[in-house]
Amino acid sequence: MSFIYPRTISISRPNPTTGIGALPYQGLDPTDETVLFTGIPASIQSRGATANKAGLPADTKGTPVWVIIIPLQYCPNGSILERDVITDDLGNRYQVAAAYWNSLGYQCESEKLQT
Repeated sequence: MSFIYPRTISISRPNPTTGIGALPYQGLDPTDETVLFTGIPASIQSRGATANKAGLPADTKGTPVWVIIIPLQYCPNGSILERDVITDDLGNRYQVAAAYWNSLGYQCESEKLQT
């Protein structure tokens, strides 16, 4: 942990569903995920929210978008994919919507998973 990367995360990948035809919805079960990385320092930042399409008076602005920044040396290019799950040190789980790798590391735009 450091001033720039004050959080600790782990990254897992949901196991693919097997079967043919229409399958029942299974959700994301932490017990059915393969852990890829653990103990990674990261920075988790809010980047606004997606638009709320219902537009009801009591609705919030929409679904918050979180950007999770991971230093270069912890996850090589191509190791994080869309739909991977990031779990932080507080137990919050995020699903990766877009993973962008650059010379400083990964920036993962994510949505928090609710249970």
